Amino acid sequence: MFRHILIPSDGSAASQLAVNAALRMARESGARVTAVHVLPEEPALASVSAQQAENAILAEIARQAATLHVNCATIEVHADQPHAAIISTALQRGCDLIAMASRGRSGLASLMLGSQTQKVLTHSKIPVLVFREG
Repeated sequence: MFRHILIPSDGSAASQLAVNAALRMARESGARVTAVHVLPEEPALASVSAQQAENAILAEIARQAATLHVNCATIEVHADQPHAAIISTALQRGCDLIAMASRGRSGLASLMLGSQTQKVLTHSKIPVLVFREG
């Protein structure tokens, strides 16, 4: 079974569903997790409230992990290509699974928007478990 799970989160509802499921899976298998939030490389001047909201994403994951007695580290990464940062973080941290959300777009929207989840699936040599909302 998996020993170290990377959980990327952007704070969306879909992402929260993936976080919940991945933390339960980690608890049941005795795995540890690393939660990652990817921000733009050159962040625009953000308000204090926006920065607090970004920090709250990782803090909430850490709180949920503690409630479930799951060993959890958190990391904030700055990168222009979130999918590459997710894969790189998983490799650097020795993760053996990436568990993330997909918003479930289909058809033309899926082709035009180019999901970060799809890019991780395409480029990662580490297994990826996708949780889809809906």
